[in-house]
Amino acid sequence: MNNEEKIRIALNTLTNDGTFYVDRINYDEKGFGNIYVVLKSTNQVDIRFIKDRGVFWCEVGQAGEWYFIEDVFTLIGVPIVNKSNDLIDFIAEMATLIKRNIPQIFQVFDVKNLEDTQIKIKALATKRAMGMFKQL
Repeated sequence: MNNEEKIRIALNTLTNDGTFYVDRINYDEKGFGNIYVVLKSTNQVDIRFIKDRGVFWCEVGQAGEWYFIEDVFTLIGVPIVNKSNDLIDFIAEMATLIKRNIPQIFQVFDVKNLEDTQIKIKALATKRAMGMFKQL
């Protein structure tokens, strides 16, 4: 089974019911095995998984703005879980958490809440960055 097939299987939780569909899977074997996966939804909320130089993460986006899933989960009150060291396991874990919390995610990104959500997530990101500087 190749990487694209493994990724699609890991995303089944989000794609089986049609809430999301896989828009793109790019795998660059030469570029450190970099991977870029984009899921689109009918609610204009997108999900992307990125692996760049061995580091991977998940983001939620709307209208070209992207936010770390950890910040979105913090905003909606979902405890952050330890991240798996395996990309496919990470994608499957995040897909399950996103699916379990999709009503809240769609709610914070709907038109009437979007501006407030953006302000709150940017404040969380700033707080996280400041915390990283304090550790140095």
